[in-house]
Amino acid sequence: MIIQGLNLIIKGLERKDLHDRHQWLNDPEITKYFTNLASIPLSETDLFNWYESISNKKSQELHFSIFTGDLKHIGGAQLKAIDWKNRNAELGLFIGDKSEWGKGYGTEITGILIHYGFHELNLHRLWLRVDAENLAAVKCYQKSGMTREGIFRDEVFRENAYHHSIIMSILRDEYRQNQQA
Repeated sequence: MIIQGLNLIIKGLERKDLHDRHQWLNDPEITKYFTNLASIPLSETDLFNWYESISNKKSQELHFSIFTGDLKHIGGAQLKAIDWKNRNAELGLFIGDKSEWGKGYGTEITGILIHYGFHELNLHRLWLRVDAENLAAVKCYQKSGMTREGIFRDEVFRENAYHHSIIMSILRDEYRQNQQA
């Protein structure tokens, strides 16, 4: 599957993308604000085993690689915990190539995933959790129309302290209203 955005392309995650992902997921600067996996060393074997296991979960998880228009691999994204009965899923993304930070790609990817979730998967609600201190990500999600729902207090232990996670979401009707505005 390939989804074309304005500046980015999202493709289904492939085995050949795992080498970059392995490097990114073992970089503490990249994973600093992850609400899980942060500071957990990840071997290539672990990553390949995970990749094999997700093929059995395609009805519950969709994993993507993010590329620039010139096909430079820069990150990853997913829709996971897909609940088909209640029509919702958890959204997640990261830009692993630090030279591509600050270019608005997070906002574009969020918009692409929201559009895909509502138009292609016919979902009703998309949600995510974001570290409360990751102000750039919070701003990105707000620009994409997501609303703060609540907070998981002291959810993440990082740098010898607990940190809050913010829960944000968007409903299909809110997305449609934003598109018409």
